Amino acid sequence: MLNIENLSACYGYIEALKDVTIEAKQGQIVSIIGSNGAGKTTLLRCISGQLKPVCGKIKFLGELLPAQPHKVVQRGVVHVPEGRRVFSGLTVEDNLLVGGYLLKEKELHENLKRNYELFPILKERKNQFAGTLSGGEQQMLAIARGLMSNPKLILLDEPSLGLAPIIVNQVYDLIKQIRENGVTVLLVEQNARKALNICDKAYVIENGRIKLSGTGCELLNSEEVKKAYLGG
Repeated sequence: MLNIENLSACYGYIEALKDVTIEAKQGQIVSIIGSNGAGKTTLLRCISGQLKPVCGKIKFLGELLPAQPHKVVQRGVVHVPEGRRVFSGLTVEDNLLVGGYLLKEKELHENLKRNYELFPILKERKNQFAGTLSGGEQQMLAIARGLMSNPKLILLDEPSLGLAPIIVNQVYDLIKQIRENGVTVLLVEQNARKALNICDKAYVIENGRIKLSGTGCELLNSEEVKKAYLGG
């Protein structure tokens, strides 16, 4: 579904990604793990059209992805950014409606109903301002907003960041449910153990380069990964 070949990206003179090659097959959860500043978020920003790569190819369903973010969304790729970034001055429902701005009215309301079934807490809070929600509820809203446009691939950037362990478990249960509903997931995480436990395939990125790859189970059992990311 997603093929990234020899991707490099810079911020000014700083090379953030160097010759990165990864793939995600349809129906998979693929995790990208690494420390702060390793290049994880930069990778997602390149896929979603927010950052223009220096070189390399990003193909989705066999075709190059466009460079404009709204056209990337039209193709079926949605980016849920780090830090949730909900519209705090809008209600929960208005946040969701913004996420479905490309849809016709009938489909928009069908998706709204489906997301309320997947995220019942959001239905209860639909008339609240998003800024009054807890951190976990805001994360659920950010994910639900991304799902409103019927993506084929969803990019999740640090969905567990700043959340209590019990809420992290709920978010990860939702990620598994999203995959079961037919959406491929590219998951960027610092919580390596959680990410590796849930994924089909994983990549370790260090200093902008892919250092290791394998199944989640293989990397969980890698001595190098244990030492660097799992406290082993």
